[in-house]
This record gives sequence, C-alpha cells and structure tokens, in this order.
Amino acid sequence: MSDPTTKGDLQRSVLGQLLTKVRREQFETWFRSVRIGRVDDKEMEFSVTSQFVRDWIQKNHLPTLRDVAAADGNKRTVSVSLRTEDGWDSLGVLGVESTVRPADAATAVRGLVGTLPTQAPAFETSTRSESPSSHSSSTLGFDRRRPLHLNPNYTFEKFVVGPCNRLAHATALAVSENPGGAYNPLFIHGNVGLGKSHLLQAICHTITKRNPQARVLYLSCEEFTNSFIQAIQTNSLDEFRNLHRHVDVLVIDDIQFLANKDKTQEEFFHTFNSLKDLQKQIVLSSDRSPVEIPTIEERLVSRFKWGLVAEIEAPCFETRVAIVRRKAKGRGIDLADDVSCYIAERVTANIRELEGAVIKVVGIAAITGRPITLQLAEEALRGVAVTRLTQVSTEDVFETITEHFSITARDLTGKSRTQAVSQPRQIAMYLLREHTELSLEDIGRVFGNRDHTTVLYAVTKIRDRKQSDRLFRDILDSLSVKLMNRPAP
Repeated sequence: MSDPTTKGDLQRSVLGQLLTKVRREQFETWFRSVRIGRVDDKEMEFSVTSQFVRDWIQKNHLPTLRDVAAADGNKRTVSVSLRTEDGWDSLGVLGVESTVRPADAATAVRGLVGTLPTQAPAFETSTRSESPSSHSSSTLGFDRRRPLHLNPNYTFEKFVVGPCNRLAHATALAVSENPGGAYNPLFIHGNVGLGKSHLLQAICHTITKRNPQARVLYLSCEEFTNSFIQAIQTNSLDEFRNLHRHVDVLVIDDIQFLANKDKTQEEFFHTFNSLKDLQKQIVLSSDRSPVEIPTIEERLVSRFKWGLVAEIEAPCFETRVAIVRRKAKGRGIDLADDVSCYIAERVTANIRELEGAVIKVVGIAAITGRPITLQLAEEALRGVAVTRLTQVSTEDVFETITEHFSITARDLTGKSRTQAVSQPRQIAMYLLREHTELSLEDIGRVFGNRDHTTVLYAVTKIRDRKQSDRLFRDILDSLSVKLMNRPAP
C-alpha cells in the first residue's frame, strides 16, 4: 500500500487493491458499500450499510481484507462495522461503472494500485514438452475436434442476472476465469427452466474462448450413463475412463439422474476423485440440492458439497421483465413497457415459458401484420395458464428465515434482542405482513404474544430499510421469491 496523503487516497488505494483480489461481481455484491473508517498502524476498520453483508464478509472475506490492510507492511487487525446508508458507492469512488466487465474493472484500477499480479494460466497448452509417459490427446481418447454441442446463445453476455441467480452467476463466471482454482466442484441446482444449462454452457464457451487448447467435456448425465453402459458392453472401459478422467474441465448437466444407478455412481465416484486430485474443474447441475437426490451414495453427496453449492430460484418480477425484453431484443423487437410487464406478470414459472410467451406474441404480430400492443399480447396469451402460487403459511416463513439466517424457530419467538436474532425476526414479521392475511395482532401472537405496535415498528423499519439499502432490498426480494415459488405441498 502506498503512503496515501489523504483519507481519500487511502480509500481509493484500499478499494483498488480489493477489486483486484475478488471477482468484480463479488465486489459489486458484497463490497459496494465498503468504506474505510478508523485506521492506524495496528488496526483498520471497514464499514458497510447492511447487517447481512457484514456477516457474509466476516464469514467469507476476512482473509482478503487482512491482506489489503497489511499491504504496506503493517500487520493490522481488521474489523467490520455497520453504518447507516449514506449513498457511498465504492465503484463510483474508483470510477468504475457497475456494467463494466471484470477485465475492464481490473484495467480501471491499474493506475490506482500499480501493476496487477499476474496469474498462472489455468491450463498448460499443447506446446508444453511431454515425456513418453505423458498422456497425449490421442492416447487419452480425447479429441479436441470433438463437438461440444453448445447453444451459441448460452453465454454470460446473454444471461440476465437478478436476485434469484446472482450467486450462481458470479460463481460460474469465477470458475470460467480460473478453472480448478475457484469453487471446485461447482454444483448449481434449481427447478427446470431457470438457467442452469445456460450457465454451464457459458462456462464452456468462456473457457474454450480463453484457451482453445483446454480439454472441455460437456455432456448430460444420461450421456455419461449410456457411454458407461456401452463401454461395458464393448469391453472398452479403458477408453471410457481415458476420455472422462483426462480432461481439464468436466461439465455434467442433470446429475440427479445418477439416482438408482449403483454401478454408474461407482464409476463417477472414481472419475470425480481422479479429476479432483489433478485439480481439474468439475461443474455439475441438478434439479435439487445434493442432499435431496434420492438413493445416491453419501460419499458422492459429500463430494458434491466440497466446493460451492449455488441455488437458482424462480425469477422475481423485475428479473422476468428484463428477461422478456432481452428475449424480444434478440428477435429484433423492442417491446413497450406495458407489454413486457404484462408478459412477466402472466408467466412466472420459469424462463423457458417466458421465452415461449415472447415467441408467441412476436409470432402472432408477424403473421397478422399488427403492431405489438398490450391488446395483442393479451389475445396471444389468453390460452396460457397463469401460474397460481401456493398460499404462504407461518411455517413457510419460519422455515425460510431459519434456514437463511441459520437460527432456530425458538430464537425467532424468544426474547433475545441481539442483532443476529432481532433483524431476522423483523424480516419474518415483514414477510408475514406482506405475504399473508394475518393482522398485526395475529403476527404478534405468533412471536410470543408481542404487542401489535412492536410488529408495526418492525414492518415499518424493514420497509424503510428496503427503500434505502439496495443490498438489503435484494435479500428481501430473494426471500420473497423463495416463498412465493416454493413447490406445492
């Protein structure tokens, strides 16, 4: 760390170094409101405007903050405190727009923090020298001319990011830029049609573009199983194993289909171990979390959780609107706001159905020669069933809150006033008020016979915080989406 002569210089220097140590998406999500407070030779205090963000940073990013704080040779302790929302924007301080790509962000801060550290290439290319015992692609059975069968539209540039998928998107992007070094394995799960395959293929697109020599294998679990069965039948297990165990990146979609296939699970177990030992990247997707896949061996479940498990949830309304506009734009159509909002309100199940609705509206307009108006959209989607979301219960809210904040139902209804409990309790009261027909008195009784004025204060406080804290708003939106789109009992 250089010798900043002013507090502003210190802010820019520290934030600039931080931006080079984490992914830009991570910076924008977790460090956007980070500000330097008290600092001396022994301590550096960081502050943020969201309790949840503070807890996340303390749990996941303290080593990074310590590295930044000690960049000038002083080994400082680090603390993370809360402050009220003040409009501080770390990207704005650095002169970096939120829409800038990660590579551009790194370039933007290069002048603030000096030359960025060079990163070792993710793969060795085919120009490296090999001993006679080394595996060549022909020996391995891996042919770089083997088609990946990727959808050209499934790239990161065409993926719409929202509260429902921000973590999955950020981790997928990190994996694509540093295969084998970040989140290995990466396990993405979510219901059908929410973008899992899009992210998996975007990883493949990015890796092969950055390094054409990378050995990337993308296939479905069904393809893996069928190839394994064929290898047994044709006595070609060696070729099968050479193909799957000597790649740089193995990406398998719909891994839940390993259920009830004992021999295939055994084979995949050894394939997984072989690649992990070689520090090769593994990316998997499923329609459910690892622990919810039936009849799958516990040792596989354990390995699936070694890296990072990221859930994609059903998109919230704002994200659906953005998806509708993106899908229409891809067909050369700029939809009016009322049409985009109508389609997003009408179709809530998943992204595939949203795209189908856009195609139907655009298609009917093209066939009839009519402009795309709200009336045309209503006519086009008249036969499309509106997804009816299940009724939210008190138990649903409690389960969502306790799972998200790692506290118990007893904590929520108890007397503790610590912020780790009081804020989740207030959020739970807010969600009950927003998503159920319970009165303030009813909600008070749920939380240990608290007075209705206590509930009103909590709901008002959360609503006000939602207006002033964008990160807090994203968290609330994510919790609401989870509640409103959970599977029916």
